[in-house]
Amino acid sequence: MIPPYWPYGTSPGAGAWGTPNSNANFCEEDYIISTYIAEFINTLTNLTYVIYGAHGIRRVRTRKDGGLFSTLAVPYWGLIGVGVLSGWFHATLKYHSQMGDDLSMFLASGSLLHQLLTFDATPSRRLYMTSLILGTIVPVSIYHVWADEIVLHEITFGVTVLLIGRKTRALIKEKVKSVEAKKRLTGLATFGMISGGLGYFLWNIDYHLCNHVTSFKRSLGLPWGVFFELHGWWHILTGIGAYVGMALVEYLVTMEEGKTDRVEEGFVWPVRAVLRDLEGEKET
Repeated sequence: MIPPYWPYGTSPGAGAWGTPNSNANFCEEDYIISTYIAEFINTLTNLTYVIYGAHGIRRVRTRKDGGLFSTLAVPYWGLIGVGVLSGWFHATLKYHSQMGDDLSMFLASGSLLHQLLTFDATPSRRLYMTSLILGTIVPVSIYHVWADEIVLHEITFGVTVLLIGRKTRALIKEKVKSVEAKKRLTGLATFGMISGGLGYFLWNIDYHLCNHVTSFKRSLGLPWGVFFELHGWWHILTGIGAYVGMALVEYLVTMEEGKTDRVEEGFVWPVRAVLRDLEGEKET
């Protein structure tokens, strides 16, 4: 027992939003902190997506090739959408809010994939890729809600993330000439993937070993137990990974080879540190 220490109370099972009826209910005990927020920490940690998304929009809105609702801004709006809809789900634990959380994954991933595949495309190619992406995501989303299934949804999301990763690495090889810059950008992409992978690992511990995790949290008491709300760490780590991917793609599709003057301006950790003087002032 580490001071300060407050014992966990007993979950009332229902709160301001009524009895939870979502298919998924994660390891954080319902309404244990507030009667207005079902999973308090899982809701709070969704701010990671919102904060990173807001930073991204702040950066691109002043660019001459950007704007508040430009192609560059759309993935960041998608990231904010993930945070809002996921927060809504964890706060209410209702079936309809769960569907919003599930489908929000396509907001961010679909818009980022679209940016990667169309940033230098001809109008006809852009129309084709837009139709292909929407023609895949929209039917899958409708089927997911109608049939209440999860396998096709997860497969589609996984394939989307895989395509984003492959296209991003291909762009690094194609557009970046400096060996050192290429190495640092590839390392940044790997960091983003590791962050997301670690989040997924913790998600699985939270989901499959919930009884053990809950016992451990209760033995620690509050406030220390909140640091072991592992689904909350999933939000934080995937938020970091998603921002890394979006910022890296933004840099690659707008980069000017050889330009080293403050290319990191407007980006935030961990992207800012990697892009700072990316190509090296001595080489310039």
